[in-house]
Amino acid sequence: MRIIFCGSGDFGVPTLRELAAGGDEIARVFTQPPRPAGRRGKITPTPVALAAEELALPVVAAEDINADEHAAEIERLGPDVLLVIDFGQKISRRVRSAARLGAINLHGSLLPELRGAAPVNWAIIRGYEKTGVSVIALADRMDAGAIFSRRATDIRPDETAGELRRRLADMGVEAVAETLAMLAAGKRKGAEQDDSLATTARRLKKADGLIDWSCDAATVRNLIHGTWPWPGGQTQYVAADGKATNVVIAKAAALEADPLQGQPGTVDDNFKVSCGGGRLEIFQLKPAGRRMMEWRDFVNGYRVTKGAMFSPEARRMA
Repeated sequence: MRIIFCGSGDFGVPTLRELAAGGDEIARVFTQPPRPAGRRGKITPTPVALAAEELALPVVAAEDINADEHAAEIERLGPDVLLVIDFGQKISRRVRSAARLGAINLHGSLLPELRGAAPVNWAIIRGYEKTGVSVIALADRMDAGAIFSRRATDIRPDETAGELRRRLADMGVEAVAETLAMLAAGKRKGAEQDDSLATTARRLKKADGLIDWSCDAATVRNLIHGTWPWPGGQTQYVAADGKATNVVIAKAAALEADPLQGQPGTVDDNFKVSCGGGRLEIFQLKPAGRRMMEWRDFVNGYRVTKGAMFSPEARRMA
């Protein structure tokens, strides 16, 4: 099968590698242009661009894949399938129509739930117990195309969005392979989505990581894990002497409430943090401008004592 692959983020890399190792022809890889990345803003190619270069695949860094020059090239190449994974651009009808068997997309949720740019994050933030991947036909409306294949999995209580995203990317390899086999066999019509069941998963903003300690512990834990590695669960540690330090919490666990629970944000004698309901056990956190630390190292280095607390209201974090 002759495939044009459109992808930018790391979510599509396992599938790209699998296709390159198989018998299909990858006629072209389209990806976003290099962008500034990291604290120093170094211009960096996308993960898909780096993988394609390693695999010796022809790559085009397109600012807009729908531009005449790119659309014409895709038409000239005459692909059987246009495969889109974590690309970051809307695909026009002209480009979609260039593929003989259609254009398909791997999405990180069990559609029609969590349509949008950040389905993995919002599945954890909202406390979902299950999620998965779906392979759909590309359509004019975002993530609304007919479904060809789905794979489901449980979300573990200790799993961050980054960890879950890597698992789903690997699961997507099989789902895409199943869909390509269906298309090759002549099945070009998937199951239509029920729009009445659709939910949205918009792109995260930095403010989405602000922790409100008046929420129950499970909700706080979900926010922390669902926003890691970006923007992270953000709060402010206030020592007993009043000195404040902004921190991002990366890993935590929700604990049951007990009769001695203090006001939200209070650190107890066992170094657990009181929430609106239950307590939070912190495992890893990163003070502003510092490296990631284990909780015990933070306790020792920042002299966490009785009277210390985390800012009880998210809005106090500037």
